[in-house]
Order: sequence, then C-alpha cells, then structure tokens
Amino acid sequence: MDSYKKAACDVIDTAAEMITDVSHSVWEYAELSLKENMSAALYCKVLRQLGFDVEEGICGIPTAFSASFGSGSPRIGILAEYDALSGLSQRAGTAHREELVPGGAGHGCGHNMLGAGSLAAALAVKDHLEKTGRPGRVIFYGCPGEEGGAAKAFMARDGLWRSLDAALTWHPGSANCVITGSSLACIQKEYIFRGVASHAASSPHLGRSALDAVQLMNMGVEFLREHMPSDCRIHYAITDAGGVSPNVVQPSARVLYMVAPRRSAPR
Repeated sequence: MDSYKKAACDVIDTAAEMITDVSHSVWEYAELSLKENMSAALYCKVLRQLGFDVEEGICGIPTAFSASFGSGSPRIGILAEYDALSGLSQRAGTAHREELVPGGAGHGCGHNMLGAGSLAAALAVKDHLEKTGRPGRVIFYGCPGEEGGAAKAFMARDGLWRSLDAALTWHPGSANCVITGSSLACIQKEYIFRGVASHAASSPHLGRSALDAVQLMNMGVEFLREHMPSDCRIHYAITDAGGVSPNVVQPSARVLYMVAPRRSAPR
C-alpha cells in the first residue's frame, strides 16, 4: 500500500465511528425521494463541522446541496445519495422481513451507506489537500431523489458538473471493484384518467371506469413489448386504482410509467 493510500485509509479509520453513525441515522430516517429533509440536514451539519463550505438548496431542490474544500485544479466531485424506497421498512441486522413501520419506507439497496461512504472519501481527499498543500478542490454533492426523482438530471441541466475534472460515485455491492459503463436514460410520466362514478350493481351502464382505461393501456403496452428492441425498457405501476369498493365504478385512476428508450436510432 503506497503512502497516499495508507494516509487516506488512516483518516477514514479514525472517523469510522462518525461515518457509521451517519449511515445508521439515515437508515432510521428512511425518507422518500426529494423528502430527505433530516438526512440532508445531517450531512450539511457534519460537513460544516468537518470544515467544508456548504451550500444548501442548490438547483432549486431543497434537499440538494454541495460541500466543497480547497481551490484550484483538479476539481473532483463525489456524489452522495440518501433516499429510501416505499414499502421497505426494515429492522436493521436481520436477514428476514421485519417491518419497523407497517408499509413504511426503508433503504432496500444501501442508500444509507452510499452517502456515508462518499462522505468518507471526501474527508480523505480533504485531509490530503490539507497535509500536502497541493492545489485541488473536492466537492461533495448531495443528490436527492435517486429513486425516481432524478435530481442529478436537474443538476446536469444547470451545468453543475461542467467545471469538474471527474465525478465519482459508488454503490454497495457484493464485490469491491471499480467499474465504468453506461445505462439507459429514463423518462418518467404519470397518466391520469377521469371517468364517471356509478353504482356498479344498479346502474353500471351509467358509469365510465377510469380503471378500465388504465388496464387497457397497460395491456396494450404488454403486447407492445413483443416488438420492442432488447435495449428498451417500459415499466409501470398503478398508483391509484380509484377506490376499494367493487360496487362503485372507479371515476379516477393513475398509472406511473418509466420508459427507457434506445440509446440511438436504428440505421
């Protein structure tokens, strides 16, 4: 292990308890996309205590922030995520399903650790800049809404990355490795259908079911899948089925679609 790598590991080991506490707190907060108020506030507080210059609410997103240290080049961005998923409430330390809050949110793929690990990396770079006196700037980006909110897209739109020489991120996994690659872009769209309520037993002919429209749309998409190129994706979820009473024709219904188109048009 070279001296720079050893120094970085030593800094992280020294701060391990603090970094782990952040991870545990974000696990307990379990806040959904773009609602990570406590998680973002915790990161901003810790980063200020560590000597970073923090800017909150960047790109018009209340739970997005940046924290920087140093000056000059290279400029290295380190990305952090901290949002949870709905329906994944879980007690820590168990390998079987055990909800803390029935139907509540939880971190199903390690986003509580993702931001904390990025914090460790930013802290190590900061320590290196301080001890060596070399030019360079490390910028820790709080990126909310990874699970469907797409805050990074708004950051890219506002040119936030243009001044960077590199941007790094990571994700918990089963192996410790470095990877590079690309993924499909994602377009998210909610479709809202309006119908006419009616008593399904006494006057079904007067009703117009919005749920029927949602189901017909989804069925059409299922037939479409057969003719789609293999590098396209379509996913959907019925977010509002219009009610829970079978004897009432559903007057409204909603379905949320996520569409990943081809990277390039066929020749």
